[in-house]
Amino acid sequence: MSNNPWAECFVKGEWIFETRFLIYSLGYCLLAYIGNTCQKSYFAEIKKDPKNAPDHRSFKAMIASRPTVIAATVHSVATSIISCGILITYYMQGTNKSWTTPGGINLLEVWQTVGLPISISYFLTDCYFYCLSRKDGLIFVHHIIMCLCHYPVVHNSGAVLSGAGNIEWVIWLSIIGYTSEVSTAVMNYRWYLINTLEENWIGFGITNTFVAASWAGRVVMFTYLLVMQIFPRKAEYVEQNQMLSYR
Repeated sequence: MSNNPWAECFVKGEWIFETRFLIYSLGYCLLAYIGNTCQKSYFAEIKKDPKNAPDHRSFKAMIASRPTVIAATVHSVATSIISCGILITYYMQGTNKSWTTPGGINLLEVWQTVGLPISISYFLTDCYFYCLSRKDGLIFVHHIIMCLCHYPVVHNSGAVLSGAGNIEWVIWLSIIGYTSEVSTAVMNYRWYLINTLEENWIGFGITNTFVAASWAGRVVMFTYLLVMQIFPRKAEYVEQNQMLSYR
């Protein structure tokens, strides 16, 4: 075994992640194509007849303003449902918790083989379709960091290194971190309401409240994970010679 969790995942992962990564990437490419097509069609209609431009509240108009929003919403909703579903299923078991359900489903493997391929494929395709085309360096760096941090978790051979010997803990850390995508999904819904509502609606106020609460929750959660979960394990990472993973 090497001491590199990224290499271990790639060499010993049996191409499970890579296969699903390619499949999901094709799906995101299709969504990007749909978004770009809507944008081109919408502005072509405006150029052809400016006086009879399509309704700015229409689906096509909204997508034209943010052609990558479809893929972003699919990613945030999918990872939110999977991560929250896994945690709810685990913690609802009471005192006899197990990552394997009575039906024989390994919840950690669900995250490794479904949740992470969905997410990492999104981040890398979004780097191309959004970050490079818009020259958004900040989001590009964010996406690359997310891929580098979570890829070692996709297979146990890498997780045992990136978790300093504790596979379950490091996969749990990855799962709980992705619950933060709930706020992204709600923010996209808020954006949809802003572009479609024609009159006051109490649901919009509730959505705004939830957006603020979810972002505050992110700050609290990540602070807790750093202070109570990651920092206290520094000695374990030093002992396992995994300080690069720790950082």
